[in-house]
Amino acid sequence: MSSEPDDLLSKADALMARHHPARAPAAQYAEIPVLEEVVDFAEERDDPPLLTEYVLPALPDEEQIKALAASIRASLLAGLQPEIDTLIEERLKESLSPLVERMFDELRGELQLIAREILADATHTAVEQELERRK
Repeated sequence: MSSEPDDLLSKADALMARHHPARAPAAQYAEIPVLEEVVDFAEERDDPPLLTEYVLPALPDEEQIKALAASIRASLLAGLQPEIDTLIEERLKESLSPLVERMFDELRGELQLIAREILADATHTAVEQELERRK
C-alpha cells in the first residue's frame, strides 16, 4: 500500500519534469525578487508626525446648505419618480378600465340609436320621394 503513493508521486514528478524540463531546483528561486538596497526613511524626518487633535471640516454656509438641499431633493425625485409613475399607471388602469368600458358601451348604444333614426328617416324620405315621383 505504501508503494502506491510513492508511485503516484513519481508519476507526478515525471509529468512536471515533462512540462518544465530545463528548470533546475535553484532556478525556481531565481524568479523571486530580492531587496538588495536598504532604504532608511528615518534620515528624511527626525520624528514621525503625531495626530493630537481632531480636524473638523468647516461648517457649510447658507448657500452650500441650499445647494445640498436642492441636490438631495433632485436625487430623491429622480429615484422616486419612476416608482410614482408606475403606481399611478397601475391605479388608473385598475380604476379607469371599468369606467371606460362602461362609457364605451353606453356610447355605442346611443350611436346605434342615432344611426337607426338617421337610417329610418333616410329610408322614409327616399320612399316618399319615390312614391311622389311615380304619381
